[in-house]
Amino acid sequence: MDVRSPIENSSSSVALSASFNLNCDCFVVATNNGFRVFDAATCKQLAKRVLKEGGVGMIQIFGRSNIIPLVVIWDEKKVEFTREIACSSRVRGIRVLDRKVVVLLQDEVRTYSIDGVPKLDARFPTTSNPAGLCSISGTHLAFPGRTAGQVQLVQNQTQAVSIIPAHASALGAIALSRDGSLLATASEKGTLVRVWSTANNARVAELRRGVDHVTIFSLGFNPSGTLLACTSDKGTLHVFDVPHAGGGVLDHLHGGPAQVEASDAGGAWSYEDSDVASYASDPRTDGGRGGDGSGRWGVLGKLPFMPRYFRDTVSFASAEFALDDGPGPNRQREAEEAATMRWTRLPRGTLGWTSDDTVAVLGAGIDAKYERFVVSVGNDGRRVCVRQAWANYMGID
Repeated sequence: MDVRSPIENSSSSVALSASFNLNCDCFVVATNNGFRVFDAATCKQLAKRVLKEGGVGMIQIFGRSNIIPLVVIWDEKKVEFTREIACSSRVRGIRVLDRKVVVLLQDEVRTYSIDGVPKLDARFPTTSNPAGLCSISGTHLAFPGRTAGQVQLVQNQTQAVSIIPAHASALGAIALSRDGSLLATASEKGTLVRVWSTANNARVAELRRGVDHVTIFSLGFNPSGTLLACTSDKGTLHVFDVPHAGGGVLDHLHGGPAQVEASDAGGAWSYEDSDVASYASDPRTDGGRGGDGSGRWGVLGKLPFMPRYFRDTVSFASAEFALDDGPGPNRQREAEEAATMRWTRLPRGTLGWTSDDTVAVLGAGIDAKYERFVVSVGNDGRRVCVRQAWANYMGID
């Protein structure tokens, strides 16, 4: 347990949101009076700007460049706003890739080229998306479909759209792997995480986070796509094996694609949160690690009368991260800042893998946390997830 004195309520700077760049080698923080940039591996502050124009609610960064989209575009090298994208409805989120900005609205996704004056390239209608769910890779863009539970998958080069009927209820989180070959989804129930192949939209695996309903904060693949991490409002970080990783696609993928054409969006579909067969540990893809995730329950999981939970693939390791939701002098101030963004709370549990075995978790707020976790082998030979370091990054100058 970390015991420390509470931070004074007179703090003038509040982290409103934080996000990693595409490679997760740095993260940017939007504050009520500007923004900051940090190295993701060390939490060393790289840049800090206090803006006379006011605070920043959402922020992204192009790699480690000087271009930082704030919905209005800031050029850190020139120390000025260089471009502006005007939207008639409230912006729910932004994403960036190369020279493009993706703006997420309540029921629409827009992509803009920002070479010179921002140019609207494409518009994609969506179901209601108040959380601004979206994930981007070098090959694909993923966001909610026109029907709750569906994902629209857009190929960056061709702009071809396919629909994945991922869940029976509304989406709670989505994430693409670094190379864009895999997509992870969770519904608003938060009990199951599904992994999909973007090559043919087939389901690769289903992973069980738990049996109680939670809000999933964040999903993320490690750089090689072999592990998947998940955070939730339980204050727990779960780490899963990705069953196909390192051993090619599983046999059940050879049956052909599970693709629904974009023109069929909104049609009926049958996937339910209880209709998916379990995926047993496969020696080709398990790396000899059987028993610490898939197949955890041994012979019990093979008995036909046992509840499905005993057959599901679960996380092989977990750890607690800081929620900072308890009573304290800062909570009222944070609630007021969240209300200015029309949020119910400031974001927590934003994760990013800085290497194949190291994942960082960020929280917003006055006493905003950076926590670094490492996946390693414990004394008993089983893999564990251990918090290696943490910092209150708003106190770093």
